[in-house]
Amino acid sequence: MKNNMKTVGIIGGLGPETTAKFQLELINFCSKNNKVQRPPFLMWNVPVVIKVEEDLIINNGDGKGFLALLIDGARILEKAGADFLVMPCNTLHIFIEEIRKSVNIPVLSIIDGTIVTLKKQKIKKIGLLATSKTISENLFGKLEENRIKQTIPNKKDQLALDKIIHRLVLGKQNKKDKVKANLIIKKMARQGTRDFLLACTDLQLIIKDHPQIRILDTMQILAKATANEILKGGDKNDKRK
Repeated sequence: MKNNMKTVGIIGGLGPETTAKFQLELINFCSKNNKVQRPPFLMWNVPVVIKVEEDLIINNGDGKGFLALLIDGARILEKAGADFLVMPCNTLHIFIEEIRKSVNIPVLSIIDGTIVTLKKQKIKKIGLLATSKTISENLFGKLEENRIKQTIPNKKDQLALDKIIHRLVLGKQNKKDKVKANLIIKKMARQGTRDFLLACTDLQLIIKDHPQIRILDTMQILAKATANEILKGGDKNDKRK
């Protein structure tokens, strides 16, 4: 049977459990619109040194140890036949322009896709739940440009959230992490924030829907955008960015 879908290359492993969940969501989104064929995708699990990962998440490090690995992964996926790339990790989008320059195929942005989604839903204020690196690098700076106000946890809660995220990446989360994460949300909600963005894809592992608070998940947003791009099909020789 002829493949009329695009092949996505997933730069994954950041963290591993979320990458696996992303792949399942991708299959589910595609299956809703195509009952005939499974979606084609390739995945490269980035072989990052755990200490480098810890430095980025816990210490708000520069993350330079990731860059060469991400570029290698992007090139491997392109050579293997990917038509476009995605990276289901918000924080590492600090390197998206370098990755784009390293390949001749498009690289979808989880940040841009999320902002489009928030605009469509006419959200005016959003609580940003992310790593300190995502916040300090102002990756979601375009929110303000689009008149969407962002609120963040206080310094103490942000440090606690970084530790929670690090345990999630390591697959060592516990019940206390879920309780603490929800307490952070409740505290921000008491200060007037009603919509929250899981701007770290790993947070969906412990933060689910809430009856009084709207929670938007960047992993789901990227999975849906990726599925839509896969289903577009198109000329396999078209490698324009």
